[in-house]
Amino acid sequence: MSELKTILSGRISGGDAKAIAQADFNEELFQLLFDDDKRTSDNAAWVLTHLPKTEDAWLTERQNVLIDEAMRTESTTKRRLIMNLLERTPFEADHIRTDFLDFCFNAMLSNEPIGVKSLAIKLTYAQSVHYPELLEEFNTALQMMEPEVLPAALKHLRGKMIKKQSNN
Repeated sequence: MSELKTILSGRISGGDAKAIAQADFNEELFQLLFDDDKRTSDNAAWVLTHLPKTEDAWLTERQNVLIDEAMRTESTTKRRLIMNLLERTPFEADHIRTDFLDFCFNAMLSNEPIGVKSLAIKLTYAQSVHYPELLEEFNTALQMMEPEVLPAALKHLRGKMIKKQSNN
């Protein structure tokens, strides 16, 4: 077992996560994202969220693999963390994956935890913004989210996204 895997298989602090992210372990961290041990893979995802913004291009190169893992994983923790990583990557009009777009639409209206739903809303918008018909569908989905039953964070994000669309 590698030293990094040993570290990630236990509890790590925020300071540890930042220190590991600042070191040159990107490739090994990325491989550990797929480890069979849930704690190791969740911790690898968490450390990757601490990468400096200068590594966003590196993440973008791995966008499709991250999308696959976000849709595949059973761990809601890892899904949320990967979706955080995906939020840092651009979604170009000619490279929208319909399977991931559908996943995000479904997640924003599902029983997923608030963090996953919030990120699904943001990622749905990031992908839909290129196409007026998708923005219309996105707006319809937002309208289906009844504000009176939403937690405060989702209610705020919903309103912010509706306002953002009306400004376009």
